[in-house]
Amino acid sequence: MIQTDEQMLLAQECVANLRRILLEARKVHSREDYARMAKLILLEVQQREQEILEYLSRDQEQPVAS
Repeated sequence: MIQTDEQMLLAQECVANLRRILLEARKVHSREDYARMAKLILLEVQQREQEILEYLSRDQEQPVAS
């Protein structure tokens, strides 16, 4: 769970890096190989983006549950 602005920025950087990896992989892998390798990466991107959205939509004064 993202708890600080710094963690949110790091999560955004991670998503950007994963997207760059996918873009490069599309250039060198067959459709079948890309589809296989991209599944887990796309899931990771989706999870991190969800965490980012949750953090950004949370009230700043709202305490973070442990």
